Amino acid sequence: MLTRTFLHFPQVGERRERALWRFGFCDWHAIVRSVAPSPWRHLWDEWQREAEMSLRAYEVGDATYFASRLPKSAWWRAIPDFAHRAVFLDVETDGTHRITVLGIADGEGYRAFVRGQDDWDEARERLESAKMLVTYGGSHFDLPVLRANFPDWQLPPLHLDLCPLLRRLGLRGGLKAVERQVGLSRSPETDGLNGWDAVHLWWRYVDYNDERALATLLRYNREDVVHLSPLLALVYERLWEQTLRATQPTPLSVAHDRQ
Repeated sequence: MLTRTFLHFPQVGERRERALWRFGFCDWHAIVRSVAPSPWRHLWDEWQREAEMSLRAYEVGDATYFASRLPKSAWWRAIPDFAHRAVFLDVETDGTHRITVLGIADGEGYRAFVRGQDDWDEARERLESAKMLVTYGGSHFDLPVLRANFPDWQLPPLHLDLCPLLRRLGLRGGLKAVERQVGLSRSPETDGLNGWDAVHLWWRYVDYNDERALATLLRYNREDVVHLSPLLALVYERLWEQTLRATQPTPLSVAHDRQ
């Protein structure tokens, strides 16, 4: 889907992009090798330059290039191309902005980093080597918390917050509510727990040395993290289907797109 995207081209929005697809310009290669059609002759040189730069960035896996040029609402289109370099992340706190557990999953599997127990250099390395970061509600919680705790860490250039993306698909609510809507289940130990329960579990562990509370907290965090992967796949599949449906012309659409 990324190579079919023209939203980062000069003066291209969703309507003009759909017009390009209907005219048969299905990817950047088609722009580079084609003679300018009359509706866009005045833009073609700029579009060919952008197509060539996009192809070079794509060939070397330059996620920063696309993060800097594409609107954030279109970052989901890069999922198939950068998912193999993605990190799925969820943080727990003590009720303030202090991180207690940082859970991440990537190609090496899931790993929880616990405050006071672990050296978090590994977490930093795994985040800084990734191309894409996947969270649920991370724009308003996880990322601000991460930056407050680790201001020197460099986060992946592409951030996919699944909460607003799923909302576009009609799936609303917190992570647990969305999980129920799509058929994802929790373990008996964590079913029904929420973020405030995670805070209380941490303080039970700290105040009473309750290892069972910590084990439950880590299981809760693990499920928060590993459920992001199937949700990411669902987001891509359904948004791609929506985009394909939007390319079907209506009687007056092509005439309007030429203007």
